[in-house]
Amino acid sequence: MRHHLKMLWLALAMTLTLTWASSTALAAPPSDVVTRSGAGGAITLNYPERFAPAAKEIEQRARIALPVLASRLGVEGFPVIDVWLVSDLDDYFEWNGIPSRAPEWAVGLSLTDRHTVLVRHGLGPNRAPVDIEKTFDHELAHVAIDVARAGHHVPLWLNEGFASWSAKEWTLERSELVARSAASSQLIALENLESQFPPHHATTSLAYAQSHHLVNALAQEYGNDVFARILTYVRAGETFSVAFSLTTEDDLGRVERRWRTELADGSSSLSNLANGEMFFFGASILFVIAWAVRRRRSRKKFEHLDDDLEGWDYDPDEYSVPGYP
Repeated sequence: MRHHLKMLWLALAMTLTLTWASSTALAAPPSDVVTRSGAGGAITLNYPERFAPAAKEIEQRARIALPVLASRLGVEGFPVIDVWLVSDLDDYFEWNGIPSRAPEWAVGLSLTDRHTVLVRHGLGPNRAPVDIEKTFDHELAHVAIDVARAGHHVPLWLNEGFASWSAKEWTLERSELVARSAASSQLIALENLESQFPPHHATTSLAYAQSHHLVNALAQEYGNDVFARILTYVRAGETFSVAFSLTTEDDLGRVERRWRTELADGSSSLSNLANGEMFFFGASILFVIAWAVRRRRSRKKFEHLDDDLEGWDYDPDEYSVPGYP
């Protein structure tokens, strides 16, 4: 059970983007909320005074991440990005007089086309400390995609996969999930991940995992600048599929079929994932590693059962991942 909760947490909790909802209600942050410029003017930080150390971490991450994102997406510069570090994501909506749309399980949000990032400080719904830097990296990548696409459509699988890849969120569980799904022909067709992800937690986890894997595969095959080249055509008005073909001189459908076949055969050459810590040696080896991990965890299951389950109140059947414009 812990395995499934961790998969759900990694796949869902840090990846939601929201479309802006306007409101005329008057509201304001509490008096102890600091608003200041950061990272050489690249971001505006908003946070309670007690979160100052974490705000410094975010500022440092912005200095590192923004140039990388600009290079990978072919963006010359970003507008000032509004960053809110809060103890509860609902705080942002309340302080700004906006009806809240933040799920209880989310630890980070990016407001679509608003250049606004929300990061939760403290414990997440699974009672584990929120990885502030990784959450920020993920949501910042969504902002970067919004800027790079300049209002034109890109597939949701690319947006989410790029954000996860940029934040180096690959895990052993994701390796196992993708390998197992490929071996049993259960990978989700890209056409079904164009504008929304499936609502059920198991298939949603797979959608995020395979999106990350495919984005990494494209970068491995065509170079890290492949997304910058594709988005240049997208900004010029080409559809994503046409932009992909013009950039790679290949067909996206054919590339998808090849990717699926390599995974199913266990002969994928998509080895060195972006975080430099996880390697693909084929589906069979992944199963062996995953089996060993599960066996080790099972020995500790009863020792830590209360800790594993305490505070987990998310019912995946009651929440769905929103669509993507």
